[in-house]
Amino acid sequence: MQLFKYKGYDASGNRIDGEIAAQSIEEVERRVSAQAVTIISIIPAGAAKGGSKESAGPAPKKKSRISDADLATILKDLSVMSQTGVPFVEALDAVIETARTKTIEAGLRKFKQEIVGGKSLSASMRSANNIFPSIVCEMVRIAEEGGRLDRALASASTYVDRAADLKRKVMNALLYPIVLTVISAATVVIMIMYVMPKFADIFTKMGASVPQSTKTMMAVGVAMKSHPIQVFGGFIAFVLISRAILKLPAVNKAAFLFLLKVPIIGDLLKRLALSRSFSSIATLLNGNVSMLAALEHGANVAGNPVLRDALYQAKEMVERGAPLSESLQHTKKIPPSLVRMVAVGERTGQLAALMSNTAGYMEEEVDSRLKALISIIEPIMIVAMGIVVGLITMAIIVPMYSIVQNVH
Repeated sequence: MQLFKYKGYDASGNRIDGEIAAQSIEEVERRVSAQAVTIISIIPAGAAKGGSKESAGPAPKKKSRISDADLATILKDLSVMSQTGVPFVEALDAVIETARTKTIEAGLRKFKQEIVGGKSLSASMRSANNIFPSIVCEMVRIAEEGGRLDRALASASTYVDRAADLKRKVMNALLYPIVLTVISAATVVIMIMYVMPKFADIFTKMGASVPQSTKTMMAVGVAMKSHPIQVFGGFIAFVLISRAILKLPAVNKAAFLFLLKVPIIGDLLKRLALSRSFSSIATLLNGNVSMLAALEHGANVAGNPVLRDALYQAKEMVERGAPLSESLQHTKKIPPSLVRMVAVGERTGQLAALMSNTAGYMEEEVDSRLKALISIIEPIMIVAMGIVVGLITMAIIVPMYSIVQNVH
């Protein structure tokens, strides 16, 4: 027999810490679960003494390696099994068995290893944060302190599912323009690389009068065909350097400030960022996370440096004792209608619910406005493609016309 320490919650959400002598961890799970206790961790009693200290601080900023859809499924499965009284480690085993990829399976196994090793659930999640983002870790940490882990997991699942749905809608709307752009670029490259050089030989032999625009296109085509590696290598280098420059904080913020002033596009980007932030803040407030922590997470998930800085500014004012609505209004970056909504939520005590509903409404607006924008962009792109192909065609036709005139 060996002595094990366990942590969990009873049916009322009260924290339970205890010790039990058993032959194995599986036996501890069965015996403790029979007492209607939801288990969070089980460790040999001797292992607790040498365990490392847990950190409740923010998780490292490491991008999740799994999709939002997979993460939502994992959290939903864990939540359902926790609600039905399945021991957490056993529920985690079931999720590991149904893992969709090796990456997910490896991350979850590390997560389980940390729990069995004596760490709390939230600290274990932070250690395996290639699976769990910081917002989920924070919600679980609060649930550990106040109980109702199943609710925290369900709320986290709902949040991640909404984020995945919004991302999916945006990508579906952008799919057709992206495909059209790729086809257009490929058409132009093929015409310049393979069509123009052939006509260049004909024009030279026939002594045709070639305009400067045609000469330029021919020179580009010959260069691309003669030195394809250098040309495409230079193009890729240009793209990578441009991306690196755009990631510089000052340049990134300047670019967003410019885009926010562009009609239609600016409003769309602002609503997209606000929907992400408000949804994150509402989810965390529902999980009893502090307002300051919720604002910090909301700023980090905005994806917009202008709104991120505004929310950090609001957080500093809230920290000094100002109401959230007044703090948001002071930034001058949040629409007045949303500030009034927050003020109503503060007065009625329904701030989280109102922010969640507002986020949902903005997500629907983003979807509808994005579809409307794409419906405008599509014909413009088709016309632009026609103009480019037309210019290349004219560059070929004009010299041929001069050849015909010389023959007569």
